[in-house]
Parts: sequence; C-alpha cells; structure tokens
Amino acid sequence: MRILVTGHRGNVGVPVAGHLERLGHEVIGFDRADGMDLLDLAEVRDAAAGCGAVVHLGALAHDTAGSPEQIMAVNVLGTWHVLLAAEAAGVTRVIHFSSTQVFGIAEGERFPDYFPVDDVHPRRATRAYGLSKCLAEDLSAGFTARTGIASVSLLFLGHQGQVRQGGEAAVGRDAHVVFPRAAGQRSRRGPDPDAGPVVTHATAGDDRALARSVAGRPDNGRVTVSPSPVPGPPLAGRMRRRDEILRTAAELFASDGYTNTSMREVAAASGILAGSLYHHFESKEAIAVELVENYYADLDAA
Repeated sequence: MRILVTGHRGNVGVPVAGHLERLGHEVIGFDRADGMDLLDLAEVRDAAAGCGAVVHLGALAHDTAGSPEQIMAVNVLGTWHVLLAAEAAGVTRVIHFSSTQVFGIAEGERFPDYFPVDDVHPRRATRAYGLSKCLAEDLSAGFTARTGIASVSLLFLGHQGQVRQGGEAAVGRDAHVVFPRAAGQRSRRGPDPDAGPVVTHATAGDDRALARSVAGRPDNGRVTVSPSPVPGPPLAGRMRRRDEILRTAAELFASDGYTNTSMREVAAASGILAGSLYHHFESKEAIAVELVENYYADLDAA
C-alpha cells in the first residue's frame, strides 16, 4: 500500500516510516525538514494523491516548539488539511498521533481526576499543545462521521531513543517506538491483520500493530499507547462509560423516539462531548444494534 506519513523525519516518524517500509508499504514522506508545509493544502493534497492510508505525525510537538498561534495553526489547521487531502485521495484509513497531554495532567498542569489514568479520563488541557490535540481528535471524529473514512487517534505516551543526523534511526532498543496491540475493545480481527482492526491499548514491542491500525475496519477509534501492559481498571473504566452511553441512549430512544434522537443529544445527556461519543460508537445505528444485541443476549441468559 502507498502510505503518506507526515512528520516522517521526526523522532517518532523515522521508526514508523521504516517499520511500514519493512512491511512492504511504499512510504510517501512529508516533513518540514524537507521544506514541506502542512499549512499549504495544495501541497498536502499532492502528497496524498494515490495513497491508500495516511499516518499523520506532523506537528509542533510541545508548547516550547512554537508560539501558541503557531502550534494551533500547524496542529489544528494542518490536521484539517491532512484530512481534506485524505478525503480527496480516497484513502481507507487515517492514523492520527494525538497525545496524552489532552488530559491536561502533563508537566504539573493539574492533578488527574483519578488513578490509574485511562482513556476515559476527561480531557482538561489548558495549554496550546494539549488543546491543539483535543481539537485535532475532534476533527478526526467529525471527519469520520461525515465521510465514513476510518480514523484512529493514538494517545501516545512516549518513545525511547533519538534520530541521528540525516534522518537515520539509532539501532536496537534506542530506536524503539511503542505501537498498539490487542487488548482494549472486543477484537473484530481475524488471523490476518488485514481482516480487521485492533483499536486498543498497547504493550511494548508489538510492531505488527501499526499495520493493523493502517489496514483495519472502518471504525473511528481512540487508542492509548503505553510502554507496559495496561492493567484491568482502565478497561473497566472504558466499558463503564460505554455502558453508561448505552443506558442513556436507550432512555432517550424510549422517551423521544429513535428518529428524533441525535448523536449530539446522546452525548449531552451522557455528559461528554459529541466528538468523544464517536470514540465509542461510530453512529446512532451502531448504538441501536448493540442495544438489540444486548437485549437478545439477556434473553438467552435468562
């Protein structure tokens, strides 16, 4: 597959691009180190032409990487340009690298609401970088809702190692990047990575998972990537939130009718942002299907 990788010369981009090439994909790089600009929509569209997927890493990656105005421009408008280019190219999937700074708990910004922190934790970013990633996540969710093109936002915790001059990654553990693997939602994946996605948490060293993200089923999802196995409570937290959404939606369908209930109303009644709702369910129909499946499962268990 021909894959556009933005930010391919960065500390994360180099091993990601190299990994995709080792899997046999043709990587089209797009990086400001080569004079390319995410704010130039025509240039991004030209790079995405003919691609089957996009891995969007390009960003000003910290609050110290530019002024607040520059960070918002590159990380938000730049992401929008990548999504528009992906739509124009007819790609099947967009992988967006977000950040755990969306939670607003990095570098002393504030204390978490609870421990252990999981991907259900409210997004409380107040600084430009974290806010830009919140907005980029919402852009991705809205993009999928509008176009039907799958997108996945990876909540990236960190990486090990540096990139040498000239863009080559250091060898061995120094070049390790953590990719997501099976563990969070119910797997719809067969033995072949191309058979479906794994939209989940991560453990160190599973290099196959980026390919699964690129070649997965067209669900919008949000993935937390971590350098160690994720314990039980975060999964329990995600499932609790999903169950709460289902209960709320069932009440709204019963009181207002299915046709008269919108995803925005389900989100508001559930106490979450509309964009966040699409991280749990891709559509109102998906909620209804799961409610019906749960109903029949309860009948079978009775």
